[in-house]
Amino acid sequence: MNVVYVSPNGAGTALVRSQVLAYLRGLAERGTSFDLVTFERDDDPSFPEGDFPRDRWHGIRARRGGGIAAKVLDVLRGVVLVLGLTLARRARILHARSYLPAAIVWLVTRVVRRPYVFDMRGFLGDEYVEGRHWGAGTWPHRLLRASERRLLADAAGIVVLTDAAAERLRSDPRYAPAVGNTPVLVTPCAVDLGRFRPIAERPGPPTLVYAGSLGLSYALDAMLGLYAAAREHLPALRFLILNRKDHALIAAGITRLRLADADIIVRSGEFDEMPALLGAAHAGICLLDQVSSKLASSPIKIGEYLASGLPIITNTGIGDVDDLMRGKGIGALIDSFNSSSYKQALAEMLNLLANREEMRRRCRQAAESYFSLSNVGKEGYLRVYQRLGWER
Repeated sequence: MNVVYVSPNGAGTALVRSQVLAYLRGLAERGTSFDLVTFERDDDPSFPEGDFPRDRWHGIRARRGGGIAAKVLDVLRGVVLVLGLTLARRARILHARSYLPAAIVWLVTRVVRRPYVFDMRGFLGDEYVEGRHWGAGTWPHRLLRASERRLLADAAGIVVLTDAAAERLRSDPRYAPAVGNTPVLVTPCAVDLGRFRPIAERPGPPTLVYAGSLGLSYALDAMLGLYAAAREHLPALRFLILNRKDHALIAAGITRLRLADADIIVRSGEFDEMPALLGAAHAGICLLDQVSSKLASSPIKIGEYLASGLPIITNTGIGDVDDLMRGKGIGALIDSFNSSSYKQALAEMLNLLANREEMRRRCRQAAESYFSLSNVGKEGYLRVYQRLGWER
């Protein structure tokens, strides 16, 4: 079976290499052939040779800027390419990762009748409003919400990252009428357990690590504030921030919280370096704004931390993380961003770190249960295609 898969991210980005390409390689072993369409930006890493057949990859140079006009032009160029691929390959399914690709494949299916999968990832309109990128009820927000309803209503299958998001789609009156009886499948962001593994000995000072972009909703000031509180008990604590594009934003936060003298290292973590960098740390952190759209989030970093044997400090209200964390002995959950919550989380973490070998075992076991690339990645997508009528 031939599938055209459209991603809004560049082929060489860590997100595509760790998620999309890993899934597609696994599905290729089960008899599916893919053409991959990506949107490439000037600062994206180059095509990852060996990760995917170059002759089945089709990169589109994304327009600069985040305005509506640039997005429309990207959609139109994508439609021309995806329509040509669909006809040439006789593709049976179109798979859209996120909203802009979904708009592309929706338009293509107006011309050629093919089922499409809306792999929506999250509630983009709510994210833009809650991230103060748009105002609620403005015309871009209304346009996106109307488009979202249409994309959901016409999709043959819907993929979300969390059970909480699936429940919202089925029960929230803003979504449920459009979703109807369409299959909604949950596939959390998965981790290659062969790449990320615990390291028994961690030389150097105790290290808290944050890995990834900061985006619209990651709570940088809260993470820096928690680190500042932790230094009162662990003066030697180092904060390693692995991030490619937000160094100026991070520097401003460090200045704002008066942490210029702290042991904070900000550096880019290349894709191949990440397992070793995480393995050398002692704990991971991931704090997001506590807003409704985060019910759909499944941060890749949480699975990577756990696979590396790192306990996690994170907050409630992020996707299914409450169920994942509570009572498991794999980290600390905080309910609010204040000093009392930070102190409680730090006390829990120090207690866990007192028995590091057992803690690493529990973290790894959680990663194997919840985030295995084979189980929730490849097999998750396979279930989607099977629900659309394809059997090997």
